[in-house]
Amino acid sequence: MAVQTSEQLDNLLTRIRGGECARAYLIIGERFLSQQAADSLCHALLAGGGIVHPIDGDQEPFATTLHRLTSFSLFPGRQIYRVTNTRLLHSVKVAESLWKKAARARQNNEPDKAAQHLQNMLESAGLKPDDPENDPGRFSPAQWKKMFGFAQPQEDLGWTGSLLNAFPAQPQETSARSVDDPAALLEQKLVSGIPGQNILILTAEEVDRRKRLYKYLAENQVVVDLSVESGSSSRAQSAQKKILLELVHKTLAGFGKIMLPAVAEQLIERVGFHPVAVVMETEKLALYAGDSTRIVAADLESLVGRTRQEALYELTDALGKRDLEKCLLVAGRLVEYGIHPLAMIATLKNYVRTLLLFRALQDQPENGYYRSMPQPAFQQQVLPRLKENEEWKQELSGHPYALYMQFKTAAEFPLSTLRRWLEQVLAADFRLKGSTIAQETTLQYLLLSMLVPDDKAVLQKNSHALPYRNS
Repeated sequence: MAVQTSEQLDNLLTRIRGGECARAYLIIGERFLSQQAADSLCHALLAGGGIVHPIDGDQEPFATTLHRLTSFSLFPGRQIYRVTNTRLLHSVKVAESLWKKAARARQNNEPDKAAQHLQNMLESAGLKPDDPENDPGRFSPAQWKKMFGFAQPQEDLGWTGSLLNAFPAQPQETSARSVDDPAALLEQKLVSGIPGQNILILTAEEVDRRKRLYKYLAENQVVVDLSVESGSSSRAQSAQKKILLELVHKTLAGFGKIMLPAVAEQLIERVGFHPVAVVMETEKLALYAGDSTRIVAADLESLVGRTRQEALYELTDALGKRDLEKCLLVAGRLVEYGIHPLAMIATLKNYVRTLLLFRALQDQPENGYYRSMPQPAFQQQVLPRLKENEEWKQELSGHPYALYMQFKTAAEFPLSTLRRWLEQVLAADFRLKGSTIAQETTLQYLLLSMLVPDDKAVLQKNSHALPYRNS
């Protein structure tokens, strides 16, 4: 079966209602979009009756899920096991031990055993050993860490490709990886057939498409790829806007209302690419409009009177000045203005990333920047040198004076602080998208953790700023 895109989702649902059904579905994409697609799949699959069994992929071991999937149910109708945020396509457990065995066998002049362990290591990461793209010796350190779960050895790895070519993997019905790898077990169970009317739905924000399980699902089951290109290029912006406009119109249709195109674009501009936030803001506008069937610019201005850029600038400005009290005050006011916390998190993420880049550039003597440098010297000497690198074109595209002030702000922070901030912002972003904790609480806790010194007594002293505390 071919991979289905967002444009083909309605056709897929129609075929399901007509009786066509796979035993496993993988949905890839932004969390809210994936959840919506999974909801639609469940609704279509259960038209004739059945039950959905929700499973948290971060909490339940997949071995438990697999046992449930391969057991007969006492309940009538289809049994859908819906796994949210599955880790099957990015989790390995035994790769490091297999690598050590392969290296030891090579040292002992046992190339056949070394090749076997190397093949098993690749399979433990869900990779096909006979695929030339999967030569681990050609992986970057980041790719190695992502695929195998441990740091790349600091040695010449050119021997891996020649070893795999000299001893090609032999096809076999079961492999060594299946003992420890739930992805291999799932593939085997799907090949042999799962009992009854059991169906598996997996959702994930990102997957590695080189993995064996992904290729099996794409070729033999159903993969729904809802991925949207990220970034600020015109193509990415166009794809993002198209998705958001569809969500706006679909949400309004449920209320029997319409929105002028210019108003819809202004709404998207203020919220940014945060599908769940766009839907929530659209629902608020629909309710605010009352009996009117049309939402106009005045409605949007009444709920979000200030422009997104002006309001969010206050937050980043306060953060750059380490003004905790103002950060909390501005964040609370932004919520009142109707700006979703996800939009604030996205702004903080971009701001901290830019500071981190500018701070790192300052540590490179060849750039010629020093803390007491005046603005004219920065614009005439440093900025042209920095702009020679196309990689930083977007970050250095602003007004020269604004860039100069950002460099001065970045100079006030150690690199370690900015790295810690970025980790904290990314963690908050994840919580906002998947946690049941109140969004305002997550946002305020983020600001506290960024700006309050790492001292428990100080943190407790400021904890009254949170709307509530979990016991």
